Amino acid sequence: MTDTHDEFIIKRVDDQINYFDSKAIENQKNYRRIKTLSITCNVLTTFIIALAFTVPENFKIWMGIVALTLSTTVLATYQWEEFQNYGSKWEKFRLVAEQLKSEKCLYLNSAGRYSCDELSLNHKLFVETVESMIKGTDIAYFTLLVEPGKRIEKRLEYSEKK
Repeated sequence: MTDTHDEFIIKRVDDQINYFDSKAIENQKNYRRIKTLSITCNVLTTFIIALAFTVPENFKIWMGIVALTLSTTVLATYQWEEFQNYGSKWEKFRLVAEQLKSEKCLYLNSAGRYSCDELSLNHKLFVETVESMIKGTDIAYFTLLVEPGKRIEKRLEYSEKK
């Protein structure tokens, strides 16, 4: 491999792998946090409502307020996840990070599509493949961010057509 090949791997491929990996981890943490909060509040809401039947009358109003607060938090976390798409972004970033790692491994070991004896052709194919992965990711990522409500409508339309 030449310096140009090494430089491309270090400055572009490794940089992108690190970026997608760190974003996957960040979105996974956010997704797990919001889901944990949602599940906890959901369970506590049920518990508080059931407990409200066993407490003296003057505590029932407070139990109702707590149950209302918890159930509102459940709704808010659902809406926040729908707006931020942590789960979808986590999945997308992880997928691209793993694809880039796999492509790099194939290239470095002259395996699969990179088994051609001519190194310059392998390098050109590698660059094109990596760049198309990154470019495709940009489009898919921005689709996740633009108009969350439209995404839901499109999914509903698609499921109705089936």
